[in-house]
Amino acid sequence: MSFFHKRTKADTALKYFHKPPGYYNCAQAIFKAFQEEYQITNDQIVELSKYGNGKAPNGYCGAYFAALELIKDKPELKDEFTKRFQEKSDHLTCFDIRFNYTMSCKNLVKLAANLLNEIDSEKKDSE
Repeated sequence: MSFFHKRTKADTALKYFHKPPGYYNCAQAIFKAFQEEYQITNDQIVELSKYGNGKAPNGYCGAYFAALELIKDKPELKDEFTKRFQEKSDHLTCFDIRFNYTMSCKNLVKLAANLLNEIDSEKKDSE
């Protein structure tokens, strides 16, 4: 057994979520975790600052919205991601998640990063 922990995308997202130096919101943390794979610029991450705290389009959870943005050109992944995210979080909007307290924002960031990574890996394995 290895004593070294391989950093996951969720670990990376949580490293940036509400922590210095950037104090990124949920949407930004997802983009930051996948910055290399999706060739995301720092300007794009800054642009997502307006989508945290329930302000993503349609009131979506920011972590959910950011993950969908990353796979927006892959409709087959979007449907699967949405299905799995909703199975775990019960809701897709920030208001419903907070009102029903189904998950903390930190856990939603972790969930979105893990699911996006899983779905991406499964797609690559099937190619």
